Amino acid sequence: MAYRIVTGRVLIALVVVIVAVITYPGELLVSLATRFTPAPSATPGPPGALPWLHVAHPAGGRPYIADDQGRMVLLHGAIPASLLEFGPDAGPFYPLDPAAYANGQCPPNSPMSRYPPLCQADLEAMTAMGFNSIRLPLSWSLLEPERGQFNALYLDRVAQVVDWARELHMYVIVDMHQNAYSHYVGAGDKTVDLAYDSGAPRWATFTDGLPSHVYRKQRELNPAVLEATTNFWYDRAGIQDEYLATLAFVARRFRDDPVVAGYSIYNEPLPGWNLPPGFEDLLLFPFYRRAIDAITGVHDGLPCWSGFFLPAPCGYRDLGADDRRHLMFVDAGLLRQVTDFPTHLGLPLSSYPNVVLSIHAYTHVFTIDHLLPQQVSSTSYPWGGYDQSYSLAEREARAMDAALFVAEFGNSPDDDNVILKAQVGEQERHRTGFAFWPWKENGSGWGVYAPPKAPADSSGCLRASRERLLARVYPRATFDPTLTFSYDSSDGSFTLKASGRGDDPSTVVYVPPEVTGQITSSGAVRVAIGSETGGSRVILAAPTGGPFVIALAPTPLTLTGCA
Repeated sequence: MAYRIVTGRVLIALVVVIVAVITYPGELLVSLATRFTPAPSATPGPPGALPWLHVAHPAGGRPYIADDQGRMVLLHGAIPASLLEFGPDAGPFYPLDPAAYANGQCPPNSPMSRYPPLCQADLEAMTAMGFNSIRLPLSWSLLEPERGQFNALYLDRVAQVVDWARELHMYVIVDMHQNAYSHYVGAGDKTVDLAYDSGAPRWATFTDGLPSHVYRKQRELNPAVLEATTNFWYDRAGIQDEYLATLAFVARRFRDDPVVAGYSIYNEPLPGWNLPPGFEDLLLFPFYRRAIDAITGVHDGLPCWSGFFLPAPCGYRDLGADDRRHLMFVDAGLLRQVTDFPTHLGLPLSSYPNVVLSIHAYTHVFTIDHLLPQQVSSTSYPWGGYDQSYSLAEREARAMDAALFVAEFGNSPDDDNVILKAQVGEQERHRTGFAFWPWKENGSGWGVYAPPKAPADSSGCLRASRERLLARVYPRATFDPTLTFSYDSSDGSFTLKASGRGDDPSTVVYVPPEVTGQITSSGAVRVAIGSETGGSRVILAAPTGGPFVIALAPTPLTLTGCA
């Protein structure tokens, strides 16, 4: 009898230990261990058209994206969705062969696609607005259409876009994108529109016979989507392993290219049937850590099996990409976007130093006051207004020892003077870069450009409200990460306040052609002003030791866009 009691207690203790190891206690120990693990060594990257970016970690300060001189870099850009594969099982709407875009060619727009083709002229138009980066979304379904078979032609097309960016001195963030997991979740009934779904290939989509039906007009509120997503997080049939292999396939191609700023590992992670914070802390962020392990070869986490469910403390094997220079952008869970509130504990993620926390800022667009207007008033939620998402994100990034970036934001053009104006204002106050969704869009849409008037045109005219608010005066690089700056899009005035030592690198301020006001400076600074193609100006502010101010006088903007 005593033997049975002792055996029972031992078994209970063993179960408790196992549960602890694979859940929060085990994850917490692995996360804390990354704080004491030396950062992996990396050899200097080969020189290129742009400086290599990394994450700087100032003592007592918030980490930030920096260049090879240690200056904080602000990335401004847009998101062209033209390389994504949306449903229903239509394949890519535009040629993947780079030859179709050579020498400035551009295939005709297709009214069957939600987005026009992405061509060299698009990147030139982005630089004319002052954008110095592009977030380029890709579909897993096109990268690995058959299990274990990677699409080299698709990656050649991506490399072509990277080459266009190189010529224009723009960075590219390669984004592994998905919307509602996959367009292979099933057409279901009339509530489902697969033209809005993208992501996983057919062979990696397990819906287990659940119906494809959309509730409350939200594509993610679909039992088939939730089931397929849950199967991904639990690595059903090793599909998560295949996703990591796809990431490594992409990383090997761009390992030595500084024009690629980094990789966005997974867009807008949906929890499936899981709940926060368990989803984020025990599934999502451990997955990110394993992705970083696979790409960089760092060995955070415990050595584990592969091919089926991996508990939170598990790391991942080196997949041979050997990429220890690029930024790793990690999206917070989709529920954070809906609430503008952290849905995870903010644990340290990886010993790899170049991690960037990405938030999607959709206050009053996709937050719960919009999704449940009868229950939640937009006048009372979010409680902290637009600032709530940003100030809390700063705390999250600090806790994770990560830089911060707004990987996506956007709104209806009708709301530009309220929502868009507020968002870019918060981005200034919190000194964070952005990527605007989307660049161009067929139909009414949210694009920077109006929809095309003729079906074959790539777009209509540049929307004046977007030009006014997105073509901004801003510091592209500065050695003072605590500087403050403010641009007034109503009159083109601008003020930057910073400080520096005499031997610090120059602060670089970009002035778009729309802004023609007189440039002045005061304090400890020497200023040189250069001109760029298209009428933009660049201010080089070299500190001489102490505080200084750069300003532009108010002058009416010279907009080229349509009303």
